[in-house]
Amino acid sequence: MDDDRNDVLSALAPLIQVRPQVEQHCLFGPGWSAPHGREPFGLAPFHIVTAGKAQVLLPDLDRTLDMSDGDVLLLPHGARHTVRTAGAPADATTRLERHDNGVVEVRRTSDLSGGPLAAPTLDLICGRFAFERVADNPLLALLPEAVHLRGGGPRLARLVETIRDEVAAPRPGARAIATDLARALFTMILRGHLEDHGEGTEAAGLLARPATARVVAALVQDPARPWTLDQLADQAHLSRASLVRAFRAAGAPAPLAFLAQVRMQLAVRHLVAEGLSLAETAARVGYESESAFSRAFKRHYNAAPGDYRDAARA
Repeated sequence: MDDDRNDVLSALAPLIQVRPQVEQHCLFGPGWSAPHGREPFGLAPFHIVTAGKAQVLLPDLDRTLDMSDGDVLLLPHGARHTVRTAGAPADATTRLERHDNGVVEVRRTSDLSGGPLAAPTLDLICGRFAFERVADNPLLALLPEAVHLRGGGPRLARLVETIRDEVAAPRPGARAIATDLARALFTMILRGHLEDHGEGTEAAGLLARPATARVVAALVQDPARPWTLDQLADQAHLSRASLVRAFRAAGAPAPLAFLAQVRMQLAVRHLVAEGLSLAETAARVGYESESAFSRAFKRHYNAAPGDYRDAARA
């Protein structure tokens, strides 16, 4: 990314107020699998493969991700998933031995207790990012369900190696250092996502361009405002026609259509994850009446808000 784009990321990243929680160092043998349920609203699990290979099953997305040394996976919206050593059956498990090393909980499969030759098949660091003021930071709605940052780059490799050193060989201050490094990792994940998908993903394409990123930032700060195209063009320092062209170049819909799309994404999170009423959700996402919100929601999702919420919670 060029300097302007990096400046945009530096401005946008703090809008997602995040508190890292580095929680486990996992050392697993072959044939191990662990399911994770959907996280509560505002918690996003992450997994760092420091050695070996892993697979992550995402049943709600009908996807399986293959991860190897240095890869990082972030699930921004807390999607349920299963982590397993590569090739293991989805329901495979083995007994875990656990102890606290003063920084994280160390989890080791019992088949690795047979002495120094019992090397782990998978070395994994796990944790969660706790997002504060989630309802006021709808930039999160622009992130996909899974962000997979592949290793191989020297900067990411150094960061991953340093995090592992701090959790694996505890020294004074290791917990604080690991937490600060995880905060830097979060911003690096955002940057990697923009670099990898800036030309192919609507939100990433918008955030990767300074003019359109200014518009996104304005929507993030005040999503319920009755924005006009003129006001959005002012935010971008462009003419209305130039702003529309910039959105199209990023692979996104027209600015006001994009605003409606973001509001609908937020509405789902308010209804399903936060349990807000239809009236509260309508107000949060910029609709003056519950009926107007319901009509817009049904056009977008082909289901009434209440029916959608009930189906998602079933």
